[in-house]
Amino acid sequence: MQILKIIIFISLLLNSLLVFSQDPNPPLITHISVNHDIQQVEINWVNSSPNVIGYVVYFEDISGLWIPLDTVLGINNNFYLTSYANPQQQIEKFSVVAFDNDGNSSVRSEAHSTIFLNFTYENCDTNLFLNWNNYLNMYFVNSYQLKVIREDLISGIISQEKTIPISLLDTLFSFPIEYSSKYTMWIEALSSLNYTSKSNQLQIITTELDVPTYSYINRVSVIDENSIEISVLSDSEDLSHVNLYKSNLENGFQFYLGKANLVNDEFIRVDPIVLPDRNVYYYQSKPVDICGKEYNLSKFTGISDVSKSYNLKLDEISVSQEFISVKSNDYDNFLSNSHLEIWKEVNEKQTYLQDALPNTNYNISIINDLGRVCTYLISTENTNNILNKKDTVYSNKVCISKSPKLYIPNSFTPKNNDLKNNTWKIIVYGKDAISSFNLKIFNRWGQLMFESNNVNDEWNGTTNNLPSEEGVYFYNIQIEYANEQQLHDSGSIFLLR
Repeated sequence: MQILKIIIFISLLLNSLLVFSQDPNPPLITHISVNHDIQQVEINWVNSSPNVIGYVVYFEDISGLWIPLDTVLGINNNFYLTSYANPQQQIEKFSVVAFDNDGNSSVRSEAHSTIFLNFTYENCDTNLFLNWNNYLNMYFVNSYQLKVIREDLISGIISQEKTIPISLLDTLFSFPIEYSSKYTMWIEALSSLNYTSKSNQLQIITTELDVPTYSYINRVSVIDENSIEISVLSDSEDLSHVNLYKSNLENGFQFYLGKANLVNDEFIRVDPIVLPDRNVYYYQSKPVDICGKEYNLSKFTGISDVSKSYNLKLDEISVSQEFISVKSNDYDNFLSNSHLEIWKEVNEKQTYLQDALPNTNYNISIINDLGRVCTYLISTENTNNILNKKDTVYSNKVCISKSPKLYIPNSFTPKNNDLKNNTWKIIVYGKDAISSFNLKIFNRWGQLMFESNNVNDEWNGTTNNLPSEEGVYFYNIQIEYANEQQLHDSGSIFLLR
């Protein structure tokens, strides 16, 4: 019995010594966060041991060893701000040890790591690819969010801070970006106890590029029977080209026509597969920057869609040797007010006829015209528009080819002393209509006696400066006129002496 009492006493004594010399509990780190003002790490913890008089902050070095960083005195001093941490370049890991007056120390607390936000971006990218490490040990963490502030480098305007919720399971995010911008970004981990842990702060400057704000088709003009020229204006100096789309119906299906390339200050393309005398074609322009991004820009200074336009069409009603009857259409795609004019073209010589009204019939007299005779519309802006342009477009042409009229003598009397009919020549009414002329004269045996390519030349009845015999000769005429059309004629001449 006595031995039992001794054993109990010794046991109680040992227990009291153990209690007296017990190490403090390890602190509990609630969160660590990057201070964006100085890009250092804030470490926050709570203590559960009453006799603590201070703490030792540790960090993990590159080899994985825990190195004492600093000492914090005072049981209630539960915060530490680093001076030489590098959270902008890497993940930083920290732990805290508590100690008391008796020299007893706790074990190290559970380690916490900073959130390290990184990114992948190349020039001309339209998305910023973000990646980060999860905050694994944060006290009651329940959500993440991405914080974004954008500054427009061209205007200098800074947008309001934007918050994007992120899943707890995500460590990757693709963020759409704009050119010529400076983005400030960071990730925040949030706990249900209102703790916030901030990652390092990124500052990213995107491709500096002059973004277009409009795409204006300033001209859709018919340039020949099967070609339409489309011209586009835009306000960016960083465009590669303009993509053009085409439809055979207004608001119909559009298919890709091709690139309009820069010529002086306009983007020009010719559509070579059209029938503008029969159809109206609808075009839309979409500029493409040097990074390959296509823009769908439909509005300009409050005006309805200027990225779309169509060709001006002149409808044929009837064509005869005396009149060309046509009906005008409208072209309302300019930035400023415009007017219509009717013009006539005779053998490539243009003449203004009169101003015209849309959707109106006109009879154009061509009684006195020979060769290729056409009429067409011109639509012209009345004044310089807001882009300091005064543009003009041409419609298709309604044409007729009227052959020149010929007077061909059937005989002549060279050198018979009567001073009349000494030479033989063809009299052509409508010489301006002729683009090429060839005359050949043969004798009855088929020998060439005279040849000329000049409509004004005449035969004086000689060959090689020797008088030709009296008798019958034969002529052959070939005339090209009116858009490569040809006139052929042949007959006989009687030479009298």
